[in-house]
Amino acid sequence: MKFAVEEINNSSNLLPNITLGYDVFDTCYVYNNIQPALNFMSQGYVINPTNSFTQYIPNVIAVIGPDSNDAAETTANLFNLLLLPQINIFASSKRMSELSLPSCFQTIPSRRVQQQAITDILNYFNWTWIAVLGSLDEYGFEGVQQFLEFTSDTNICVAYKGFIPIKVWGKEAEWKNSILDIISNITLTNVNVVLVFSVDIVVLDFFKEVVKQNVPSKIWLATETWSLSNDIYDLPNLKNLGMVLGIALKYVNIPGFDEYLKNGYQQNRSSLEKPRVNESCNQNCDNCFNTSLSNYMGTSDKRVSFSIYTAVYAVAHALHKVLGCNKMDCDNKEVYPWQITEALGQVNFSLLNSEINFNRYGDSSTGYDIVFWNWLGGTSFQTVGTYTGLGQLNIKLDKINWQTENNAVPESQCSGNCLRGQVRRVKGTHSCCFDCIDCQEGMFQSIEDEYQCQPCPVGQWSNVRSTSCSIPTYIYLQWSHLSVIFLLLLSFVLLCLVLGTIILFFQHRHSPLVRASGGHMCFFTLLSLLAVTLSIILFIGKPADLVCQLQQPLPAMGFTCCLSTFSIKALQVMLVTDFKDVPTKYIQWLKTIGTWLFMIFSIVIQGLFCTWYMLTAPSLYQNEQVTFLYKYLKCEITNVFCFFLMFGYNGILALISFMLNCVAQAPPGQYNLARDITFSALAYLLIWIVFVPVYAEVTDGNQLLLQMIVTLLSSLGMLLGYFAPKCYILLFRPEMASEEYFKIYNN
Repeated sequence: MKFAVEEINNSSNLLPNITLGYDVFDTCYVYNNIQPALNFMSQGYVINPTNSFTQYIPNVIAVIGPDSNDAAETTANLFNLLLLPQINIFASSKRMSELSLPSCFQTIPSRRVQQQAITDILNYFNWTWIAVLGSLDEYGFEGVQQFLEFTSDTNICVAYKGFIPIKVWGKEAEWKNSILDIISNITLTNVNVVLVFSVDIVVLDFFKEVVKQNVPSKIWLATETWSLSNDIYDLPNLKNLGMVLGIALKYVNIPGFDEYLKNGYQQNRSSLEKPRVNESCNQNCDNCFNTSLSNYMGTSDKRVSFSIYTAVYAVAHALHKVLGCNKMDCDNKEVYPWQITEALGQVNFSLLNSEINFNRYGDSSTGYDIVFWNWLGGTSFQTVGTYTGLGQLNIKLDKINWQTENNAVPESQCSGNCLRGQVRRVKGTHSCCFDCIDCQEGMFQSIEDEYQCQPCPVGQWSNVRSTSCSIPTYIYLQWSHLSVIFLLLLSFVLLCLVLGTIILFFQHRHSPLVRASGGHMCFFTLLSLLAVTLSIILFIGKPADLVCQLQQPLPAMGFTCCLSTFSIKALQVMLVTDFKDVPTKYIQWLKTIGTWLFMIFSIVIQGLFCTWYMLTAPSLYQNEQVTFLYKYLKCEITNVFCFFLMFGYNGILALISFMLNCVAQAPPGQYNLARDITFSALAYLLIWIVFVPVYAEVTDGNQLLLQMIVTLLSSLGMLLGYFAPKCYILLFRPEMASEEYFKIYNN
């Protein structure tokens, strides 16, 4: 403070022609602050409560200090009577901020900033399972209670809170039992981080006892009151207790201050042997200079020095405003404390690259340094980061030696972090102790809710342990699929065979062979086979509603047309070969009108089945409850009964054809048409009998391929079984296509 006052007095810029003075009192104890407070408030050591304090001029116009919460709260209420500004340079009390005393200011971070800084450090390292200790005084009790309130809505859990009693002479045994109880509780909770709100002298006695008890290594989180204590750092075997990480008042180098301290130290050392004249020190001040120069100029004291330095300059800037100073001079007028209080609330200036101002609670926007106790030699208190008054935390992890494998940050959690897609199920009373539960299918873990899985929105789905839901991806049989290309080539060959047969039969449409085979019905049968072959394209590509309505009915109807011609032809063959006594007129009627009536009847029956199927076929996406992420998109056979009616009906037609002609024998010298019908019907029956059980076992995509294969093989079987022998005769044995060879079928 003396350095700052002299610097301002020696400057002609801030307070020209004005000289500041000061009185210094030592308030080491709480109850030693009343006397200096009354002295500051008096006029000539007299306070007249009947006077108007508006025009009242006490002995001082501003007070800097004291340095403890208890003392600061006591004096602040007194000074507020006169609106005499008090600037706290080490005491931080949330209660003073909440009281909103207009004459109370502080140049160190507020208690709110302190609590936020500690909380942010814990969150930064993910230390969520901690113990909190406080000294059994106003600072410790208030710090612990405010920390519990501050973190009540966070993920930080306090496994144990305790208060360190102050060691009193004559009650050492009671004090030791309290310390042992604290140590036992910390050990039982299995925490790795212990936060301590305490003044340094209480922590010093506490650690002396803790070292003796061989406590497992912990991380001790220190507040600014003891984070830079050399006395604690120098305790024997303290490093066995683990690491110490703390917050400290921000260090700002004050130009010329080191030289000022050295000169003062040397002058006072040289004058220790000289007799004192007009002694004004109220204590044995000579002891201050019996220490070493390095201790005298300690970094910890320098951090507080900047707070004092800032406070003095804040008062000087307030005076500058009240006195209307310019670069040349200031108004020579009386100054009242309330004027300085009002001006302090408006000051805003830059001091050594730091912005100095006060908010409506009297708090300044200063921050902290993050310090780490280095046990490996060199700098004892290593600055590893900063915390600004605006809440910005910056820690340089590479400067911290945790003395662990790969220098990994030690953990302090009741339960490890859950994996993505898992939620917490709390065990007991602490939210930090939990089991990790997987979110099941159709549920997801939301970022906003760590304790409950959320259902997926309508139309979306998720796998087990998901953090989001997705719209399903539909897979379908692609045109570029190798199996599809092969089947398309096979269908092309079959189409060529069918078309070739049609052309060949058309060229010989008047021949006995074609007339015996069915005449115009042959072309109807071949065109039906052509339609069946083309129907496989309905199984390829992304299906639509119309495709799904036609996918099964079209091949079913095509096979019905083919098999109905085989059935009526089989009946005709049976009558002419096995029932020769049947009148000719009945056979002729059966070959003409009867044939078409039977075919129409068969097709109408199948048409009813197909219409039923088409009408009951649901929309491809209608009312579909999504329970999948990936689905093979195909036309589902929802009306299974109707499906079996369609293809079962075809099976009955094939079975009728087979049974009618399986034992039929053509007369000697006549073409055996029954054989062709039997082989065609048998091929169809065998292929579809194999199809049914295999279809039930294969996957969705293979089901489509299987039905395409069965459709093509059935068409090929009927083409080869019925038409191939006749094509062979027409192409290579035309002499056999005579009227005599097919006489029995054409009469």
